[in-house]
Amino acid sequence: MPLRCLFVVQGEGRGHLTQAMALRRMLREAGHEVAGVVVGKSQGQAVPTFFREAFEGPVTHVESPSFVSDGANRSVRPWATLRREVGRTPTFWRSLGVLNRTIDRHDPDVVVNFFEPLVGLYAMTHGTSVPVVAVAHQYMFLHSAYEFPAGRWLQRWGARAFARLTAWGATRRLALSLYPVPDSARPRLTVLPPLLRADLFRQPQGRSEPFFLVYILNSGYADEVVRWHNQHPEVRLHCFWDRPDAAPVEAYDETLTFHQLDDEKFLSLMARCRGFVSTAGFESIAEAMYLGTPVQVVPVEGHYEQLCNAVDAVRAGAGIRSSRFDIDRLQDIVPRGTTDVAHFRAWVRRARRRFVHEIERATELDGAVVPTPARRSDPQVLETA
Repeated sequence: MPLRCLFVVQGEGRGHLTQAMALRRMLREAGHEVAGVVVGKSQGQAVPTFFREAFEGPVTHVESPSFVSDGANRSVRPWATLRREVGRTPTFWRSLGVLNRTIDRHDPDVVVNFFEPLVGLYAMTHGTSVPVVAVAHQYMFLHSAYEFPAGRWLQRWGARAFARLTAWGATRRLALSLYPVPDSARPRLTVLPPLLRADLFRQPQGRSEPFFLVYILNSGYADEVVRWHNQHPEVRLHCFWDRPDAAPVEAYDETLTFHQLDDEKFLSLMARCRGFVSTAGFESIAEAMYLGTPVQVVPVEGHYEQLCNAVDAVRAGAGIRSSRFDIDRLQDIVPRGTTDVAHFRAWVRRARRRFVHEIERATELDGAVVPTPARRSDPQVLETA
């Protein structure tokens, strides 16, 4: 019979949100159901409309731990984050109560956790009889083959500890990687390609228009984008941000436009741009690699995970790493292109069917044998080579 799945998603940025959208489609095509979704967001942030509209079931918003940024909303302040979040313990306890009631209401066969720490805290404090599958690229931090940036031992330890916390009690950990590596010797850790959405595979290939696409995780980087733009007003830029009080579209001038998160528009522009410059989010890097779009990654200051993503992106051949939004450097690499696109697409295609298999396997390992469900008649989206 079909599985009833509950998704719990860490909602900062867009990466985990789009991964959940991609997996929802795979499960649906296999005859399974996503009965509900819980999204952890920081105070005052809303769940994007494009994400809510992707699910038939209810989407619940709970307050979750998040980073503290500096006054300019640029860099991350780790110690200030720790102090604030410890003081918000009562808030997170209420969020755990919401999660507990949601699990009781939906009675899922499996919980799929997209790097939301509340799930790990829930397993520690409440326990759960429901199998959990943890999905994120951060679980590569737990793989012996992963190469961290040199030095920064304390930050490395913290990143690994946080990854373990989010997957506490998980039956399976699915580590998303930009390149194939052997499965870990650690039990319950499987390496899979990025979870890319079907909409990406529909995008036209081989087109390039005279503009660059920009994505900034922290809106404070907008000032840096504007400064570069004022020195190069002839270069057209489309910039996406997550500023809560911003209009859906704000035209700075004729050649610089800011957009609120809109995933359909974002993918369309990525498929047509000359190059992509972004804070170092894993999912956006993977999408650009699939489309063959050269990438310039600018990790958020003080955000160790983003530094890891930036180093990993360069290692995978996606493009270059910078400390600021100097798009001159991106323009220099555009003629050279990026890594072998066919090789990356083959990695994405090769393991896509394994995601559903790993979730089904988690329920079997937990003691429930899952019959093969009837396939849906919905047409599948085929990837192009």
